[in-house]
Amino acid sequence: MQKFLYKIDYVLQRFLTSLLFTFPIIKLVKKAYFFVRFKTTYIEATNNVVITNFDKPNQNSGITFLGKCVLSRNIEVDICGGIIMGKNVTISDHVTIQTHKHEYDGFSLYENKTSSSSLEIGDEVWVCNNVIITNSVNKIGKGAVIASGSIVTKDVEDYSIVAGVPAKHLKYRNKINYGKA
Repeated sequence: MQKFLYKIDYVLQRFLTSLLFTFPIIKLVKKAYFFVRFKTTYIEATNNVVITNFDKPNQNSGITFLGKCVLSRNIEVDICGGIIMGKNVTISDHVTIQTHKHEYDGFSLYENKTSSSSLEIGDEVWVCNNVIITNSVNKIGKGAVIASGSIVTKDVEDYSIVAGVPAKHLKYRNKINYGKA
């Protein structure tokens, strides 16, 4: 039954984030669904965004939003291992975030054994276009930028700019000075 409910959730999210729901009045239906589903008003989702459990539910499954999060087009977020999203997170087009993996060593592939891990995304993080964040990542630090086309396989430090396949540290950003010129 649980798996069936997740499939309904998946289809509903695909429908509610279609182009039809970008019109101002109809957009309220999408906001209401995300509020009921995730208990927050911090989600700003545009087109074709799905946040769901792509594997068997466990005690860690879920997502917590600590502040506003903008999710652009064609995004899939797997919340199987649990995700904490910081304040003012921006996730650009065509991004996949995975928190579970399929085990293959010592098991029959038919058994479909999986494992999951949690992910924390810090405040002011920008994930650019066409990025894949794998389940081996547990933390993306505050103020980090992940360049377009990167595949992130390791934790990302605060204010770090990473790029590549697999993503590697390039340099650090200047820290944010709120209210100072």
